[in-house]
Amino acid sequence: MIFSVNPDNEELEHLPEEEFEALNLLERDDLQQWAIEEPRILGEELLVISSEYSQFQDLRDRLDILAIDPTGKLVVVELKRDKADRTTDLQAIKYASYSATLTAEDIQKDYRNFWNDRNDEQYSPEKVGEIFFEFLNQSVTDDVPYMDDGWANFELDDRPRILLAAGSFGAEITSPVMWLIEEYDMDITCTRIEAYRHRDRVILNSQQIIPVPEAEEYLTKRREKQEKQSRTPVTFTLPTLLDRGVLQEDDIVIFDASRVPAESNREYDATEDYWRARVTGKRGQQDNVEWLHDGATYSFTGLTREILHQLMGRDKSEPLNGYKYWIHPEFEGQTLLGLRQSNTRDVDRED
Repeated sequence: MIFSVNPDNEELEHLPEEEFEALNLLERDDLQQWAIEEPRILGEELLVISSEYSQFQDLRDRLDILAIDPTGKLVVVELKRDKADRTTDLQAIKYASYSATLTAEDIQKDYRNFWNDRNDEQYSPEKVGEIFFEFLNQSVTDDVPYMDDGWANFELDDRPRILLAAGSFGAEITSPVMWLIEEYDMDITCTRIEAYRHRDRVILNSQQIIPVPEAEEYLTKRREKQEKQSRTPVTFTLPTLLDRGVLQEDDIVIFDASRVPAESNREYDATEDYWRARVTGKRGQQDNVEWLHDGATYSFTGLTREILHQLMGRDKSEPLNGYKYWIHPEFEGQTLLGLRQSNTRDVDRED
């Protein structure tokens, strides 16, 4: 129940729940638009990728909202203004199956197109990449946070979630949803959105009814365990190159001459210690490469930021992919990022 309290006289006023239709509120023009602008109406933190999404090949269906949660799972959102009808769950399952083929780059491009049109913006791939990188949990992103073209580099879970949001749910929805959760471990959430009128305002209240909050932690841990057992491990650049023998302790890598800024205040000389670094062989976040110029250890990204800051005053907080700034002279001068992506191994070293 929702009450309004007058702090002056401590008078309580009970606010009766009302149907959206009685409040002259529409599903697409009101509820859906509010959820796009403030996804917490749906009961959790989400990043909305698109609405009325229809980028499924050879299909005319449109899902209400496509979003992503901080753990890197796509969220298929089906909205119903009042009571969810008996096909709502089937619609959502169909959309989830379509969405399972999308990649991290696909959804970032869709995000860019949707928000550029909606807000009359001109988001670049780099800007979209930053938005996703800041939203996602750190455990989801790679040690190289951005792709060459600016998109965020992360692993998109291939099992989309389903979120059904409605004014109410009958047994024709709750029963099959509970069965799918318990028997097939499907990740489905039912959130009830209640509407109240208070003077000249409408008050919304979101309440998750499935799974019940007491069971949600258990179900989350169960899914995490299953996913760890079944998912192919994420490959990170530095451990991958070390495991392949492409990088070895005491290897010397050189700053790529083509990456030296035109406005650099220092002349490039590949034999000078300023442009050279030694691989330590360690796999930590801050100690995997020693800059021969000062003898300090850095991450590849941290060292690259430091050099660019000294050369041209570049802000150290700006994102970049450090592995594409360094070349390995024993592999035809390929960048470390290129060596990882080309599946190069120790046997490919030049004699």
